[in-house]
Amino acid sequence: MPIEYEALIGHLYIVGGRAISVAPPGLLVEAAPKRAARGRETDTFFALVTPAGETIAPAAFYERMAQLASDEYFESSGSVTSALRDVLANINENLFEHNSTDPRRYEANVIAGVLRGADLYLGKIGTGAGLLALKDVTQAFPADFSDKAALKGVSMGVEMTPEIKMAKYTVSANTRLLLADAALAEQPLDEVQAAVGLEDIGAVLAKLREIVKTQITLLALEFVPPDQPVALPIKETASTLEAKAAPPAAAPAASADAPEPGTLRRSGTRGVGVRKALSSAAGSTANVTESMQQAFERIVPAPKEGGTRGLLSSPAAAGVTVLIPVFVVILVVIFWISGTGESEFDQCVKGANDTAVTARGIASNDVTGTLAAWNAVLQLATNCEAIKEGGDPSLSILKSEARTIIDRLLAVQRRTVSVVDTFPNAELTQLVIQGEDVYVLDSRNQFVYRVTLADDGLSIVPDSRVPIQAMRRSGQVIQYTVGNIVDIAWEENGAGVAQSNVITALDENGVLIACPPRFLQDCTAQELRGIETWETPRAIDFWEGRMYILDPGANQIWRYDPSGGAYPGMPLEYFTGERRPDISRALDFAITNEGDIYLLLQEGVVVKFTSADIQPFAFVGFPQGQSLNANSAMFLNLNPIAQGLYFVNREARSVYETTMAGTFINSYRASDEELFGQISNVYADSDQQIVYVLSGNSLLAFRRNE
Repeated sequence: MPIEYEALIGHLYIVGGRAISVAPPGLLVEAAPKRAARGRETDTFFALVTPAGETIAPAAFYERMAQLASDEYFESSGSVTSALRDVLANINENLFEHNSTDPRRYEANVIAGVLRGADLYLGKIGTGAGLLALKDVTQAFPADFSDKAALKGVSMGVEMTPEIKMAKYTVSANTRLLLADAALAEQPLDEVQAAVGLEDIGAVLAKLREIVKTQITLLALEFVPPDQPVALPIKETASTLEAKAAPPAAAPAASADAPEPGTLRRSGTRGVGVRKALSSAAGSTANVTESMQQAFERIVPAPKEGGTRGLLSSPAAAGVTVLIPVFVVILVVIFWISGTGESEFDQCVKGANDTAVTARGIASNDVTGTLAAWNAVLQLATNCEAIKEGGDPSLSILKSEARTIIDRLLAVQRRTVSVVDTFPNAELTQLVIQGEDVYVLDSRNQFVYRVTLADDGLSIVPDSRVPIQAMRRSGQVIQYTVGNIVDIAWEENGAGVAQSNVITALDENGVLIACPPRFLQDCTAQELRGIETWETPRAIDFWEGRMYILDPGANQIWRYDPSGGAYPGMPLEYFTGERRPDISRALDFAITNEGDIYLLLQEGVVVKFTSADIQPFAFVGFPQGQSLNANSAMFLNLNPIAQGLYFVNREARSVYETTMAGTFINSYRASDEELFGQISNVYADSDQQIVYVLSGNSLLAFRRNE
């Protein structure tokens, strides 16, 4: 089927009366991927997910929802109408189940569509509005803007069965479509209709920028034939996601007669891709350099957990609360960028110092604003040091001041971190410590090593690193050839293996290897049954001789019962019955001495189970601004005198410690933050009060109490 229309794409993102150049989280436009389901090859999918409810989620939450909707659509079959309805119902169900099991309840609005040939399909859950325009004729979706009740709806995540509003339209060349949150319907309709009829989509967005006074999240599309020339300068990208991942370089300042640079894209087939252009959509912050845009994306903190509705609890007001200090910082940067007669480095240092002045002027009780501003200072100072080797003494002072304030607000404990050992060309992902022996899995090269710790626990005995030949890809154990290793674990009981107190490794083919620590050449192996039921095994653990395998792809934890020094039976399901929890996003798990299971999900959520029944668990006591949504691995400390949980968060370059119930104890960061730049796992030794961390190719350690 030939492509009839592509879509020129632009966005308008206004918070607190100021336009933001970056695309809003939750905005997505994608042409069909190479492996789209039959019948979807020429479709274009677009979605806009916006906040709702009392708690504003991290930006990544809305981005993931939009991407999930796109993935599900292109993997589906059948008619566009039924597929789009199923996609909306499924993402609502996922959010509803999340809210049923997690204390952090999130809600969202979504408005999505599909372009197939000249047919345009739209669907919506929650509150939002659309406007379709061709020449002088406009059609509102899902109802006329004067019908406020019809434009509103129950947000996603509130009800198991959502109210889905849908419509189908026929488009022709230069048809324009606006999709937005409820703010679109609050604007004067005659002015919006006049704006949407201007000469090009860039002019449309520029005019809407003048009309909207306070806030809006808007996606604009204009449908054009693939070969139709466009007067605006464009360049190719793959999708709106790629465009967001690679911010454009700073553009020259606009003249008084020309619109400022903004964001437009062109969407079509896989071959044509999505071409990014410059137009008038972005508003006054479009001239910020690439480094400042990256700083902006890093400094917006996650929302306060468990927040209740108050004066500033609406999405718009919360956005203003977070972003006003950021805009102040950005404006300062714009002013010094425009200066003359100074070197780039001098301008950078001046900008960092001016930003620090702004940060010092923010009220001390404005935790969000203070964090945002001092994170900007930190980023600018780091960027300045990259410009000129040796930097300027004032930059070190600024960075120290920024970190001191940030650490105090976030209750961060800085630690001197020792490099225990480094492994050449390795990517260390799994860690087991037993006594003085440390076992690490190098996932890049598929090798397990053992090293022996020195008496201080912060270094190793010289020449003690030993590769375990039976625990490597293509290694031979008895008659088995080892495949890619899934995980390693210590087995103390030994009921299902040849002996107790052994290090074990499981490969993707179901081969379980067990090696005694003092005789690594005397390893045994067995092939587990029922691996055809596995989908994506991720981690293993043992409890009272039983072996458990976390398999998110199968939405299950498999259990193997021991008999006669082996695991001879088929895997048993941990979760049974009709109402099984969704663990498809599980990253890690651990089992207590009592048999309770702690499960870490991608969103940083922890779920606790006893005999497959969910138990209460919630993170509490975390300082405002601490982000838990990027936790990627966990360690359960079973030492009776120091029971607790540890989590690694690569995004924050932190290790978090909590009680078994989730109450905050500590947040640890390295004095040299680069050491935690690739943090992947953690292990706490309570006897020596040392915490071990894997980061990149290094085994690191720091004392818990300094």
